[in-house]
Amino acid sequence: MRTGLLRNGPILVVLLLGLTAPCRGEAFVGHFEPPVLERGKTTRMKVVGSGFGKPVGLWSTLPSGSVRAVPVGESSATSAVFDVTVAADTPVGICGVRLATEDGLANACLVLIDDLPVRPGEKADVVALPASVWGRFRQATVDRYAINVAKGQRVTFEAVGNRLGKDVDPLITLRDAKGKIVAQRDNDVGLFYDCRFEHTFAEAGKITVEIRDARFHGSADGMYVLRMGRFPAARNAIPTAVRAGQRAELGSPESSLSTSLSIDVPKNASGLFIGTVKRTGDDGSAWLPLEATDADVTIHQSPGATFEESTLAKVPGILCGILNKSGDRHLFRVELMKGQRIQIRAEARAFQSPAELEIAVTDAKGKEIRRAAENAQEETMLDFTAGAPGVYGIAVRDVYRDGGPAFAYRLDVRPPQPTVQVIAEVEGITVPRGDYQPMPLTIARSEYGGKIALSLLGAPPGVTLSPTEIDAGVNAIVCKLHAKDDVPAGIHTIQIQARLVDAKVDNPALVRTRPLIDRQIVNVDLIPHALRDDQRRPPPALTDRFALQITPAAFFTFELPNASATLGRYQLVEFPIALKRANGFAGAIAYSAKGGQIAPKEEGRTRVYAEFTQDKGSIHSKILTNLTKHRVEVTGIAMHGGRKVALTRTFDLDVKAAYTVRVEPALVKLEPGTSAKVLFHADRLPTFDGEVAIQLSPAPGLELPLMVVIPRGKSSVEVTVKADASRTPGRQGVNLNFAALVNTFEEEQRGRLDVEIVKTPSPKK
Repeated sequence: MRTGLLRNGPILVVLLLGLTAPCRGEAFVGHFEPPVLERGKTTRMKVVGSGFGKPVGLWSTLPSGSVRAVPVGESSATSAVFDVTVAADTPVGICGVRLATEDGLANACLVLIDDLPVRPGEKADVVALPASVWGRFRQATVDRYAINVAKGQRVTFEAVGNRLGKDVDPLITLRDAKGKIVAQRDNDVGLFYDCRFEHTFAEAGKITVEIRDARFHGSADGMYVLRMGRFPAARNAIPTAVRAGQRAELGSPESSLSTSLSIDVPKNASGLFIGTVKRTGDDGSAWLPLEATDADVTIHQSPGATFEESTLAKVPGILCGILNKSGDRHLFRVELMKGQRIQIRAEARAFQSPAELEIAVTDAKGKEIRRAAENAQEETMLDFTAGAPGVYGIAVRDVYRDGGPAFAYRLDVRPPQPTVQVIAEVEGITVPRGDYQPMPLTIARSEYGGKIALSLLGAPPGVTLSPTEIDAGVNAIVCKLHAKDDVPAGIHTIQIQARLVDAKVDNPALVRTRPLIDRQIVNVDLIPHALRDDQRRPPPALTDRFALQITPAAFFTFELPNASATLGRYQLVEFPIALKRANGFAGAIAYSAKGGQIAPKEEGRTRVYAEFTQDKGSIHSKILTNLTKHRVEVTGIAMHGGRKVALTRTFDLDVKAAYTVRVEPALVKLEPGTSAKVLFHADRLPTFDGEVAIQLSPAPGLELPLMVVIPRGKSSVEVTVKADASRTPGRQGVNLNFAALVNTFEEEQRGRLDVEIVKTPSPKK
């Protein structure tokens, strides 16, 4: 069942709340049916959703040549059918898949590639093991499958549902011939709300396997895969970090996973990747998250809880282990020079571990010097500089002192290095030949503020990115992905590499993204997106690459001549649209705007909305509008000849108050009995020329008007402030309240005038 706090899943470095999809033509895929494909076989697969154009293929995160999809039969706006052939050597596990139509790419979905025999589920059916059975969660319904087992037979069961990116919560129950529960499994923390477990049957006979949503929920898109047979039940392994291009020996205290299991790490593996494991005699495989590294890897040796028993480790290097039982504390010892600075990055969730890590540095006597725990960004980091040469300890444990065979961790210990993390706000990009689509990027910098060079990887000839350099200090930019007129139409996988131009070390990073997998939760409190864990932590191969579809030339294009616009609160701002049509196209173009506070006009609590004609747009401000600057994405969609084209352009919108009031001087100095002039100056936006009323609070010992007005058409008003002759020296604050009617809404602001009474100089003798 769901609990208030789930401790699972890999960490992404940045949490983006303003997810957008400006380069898609409004098609949305709800699910693939079946949600699982057997490798080495051809499967007829139905794609279900809305807004589909004519299907042309499928894009996936799998290696090139792994999947071949051929459209078959009739298609409609809500469904498409493919014959999908999966190569026999395709990696087992969950991958990202997108529908490609003549109109462009749809959202990403998650599909399982399996090496167990795949079959559809049928109620009360007898299933021969091994099997990978798929079905759909239905409201208040339990699906039941019968299997025959021998005495002492060990069977692994796995539910894959929530990991497909949908709001489902699988529950597996095993019953004997009398209906007695012999085993039941809900959440295996680290697998989101899914589970993977092994059971040894004490008696031979027929077993009923039940699967349902733990909440008895159901939906059209809520699919599941029930895997049954002999395969590893472990969720993670040790070491968590391995060297690319080499054979690694893996072990795990979970289940019966062999302690000498080998895995061949791909040569091109980089960072977090999914490794497939299978023991001799197994029916099928399991998939485990691992990290490819070129650093020295040290595995913690038990017991290792005290400094005398600690595990010697190299720095820089990777330290890893499994907190096998509650209260476990692992200690590594390292030797540091005086002034040597290290940075420790701890990770557990990326490896399907439930651990929430706490790390600490100790001296040689075991006394704690510094500690760090997981922060709001779900990172555990600690910086430390050695004050003296010698041996230090690095301790790691669970914040809640939990432990178990799945509580794996990895510590990356190295000197701080200049790094950047570049996040793209698009991930499925459709570019017509001879045109472009925007690619907004945000940059998080660490130890580096210089220039960043961008380069495309895997792009077909004629596809370019501009600009290819991000200036020093810039943390947000909108790039453009261009396609020349002669680029062939097709589906591609591209990556973008970011290099640090001014850094002494070459530390390149891939631009990452977070794809939209499921409809996001929109609520009445104007929180744009509330992401479930399964939405925030998709498979790593889906976050460091982009789907690119090149389509024939568009029958229209447009530009936004103004790079920015200023919107007064309670007002509107217009911006032109420079539209260019191809010969023969005279149809209407539907424009829409996204970004910041913009929402549909019809929503009752909308703060900002947009309206369009064919040659201009306008942004309107209503109540509760925040004063902020953000990017607006304008998408134009049109139909012609049965084809839909969607193009996106951007500009910056600065939402300001319609006026501000400046006080000159802000501090008035008076001798008792004297007066001074104060100027109240109204800085109005060009769209506002109304009067501004200023209310001044009473101030003892000062003579000043309680209300003045800056009239319409005038920019300022002068006020006399006089100090009583008996006023003692000191500073007095006068509170100011500014008010104006802006489109019938009262716009109030606050200010302050400071008056200082100074001593009268003594007469000269």
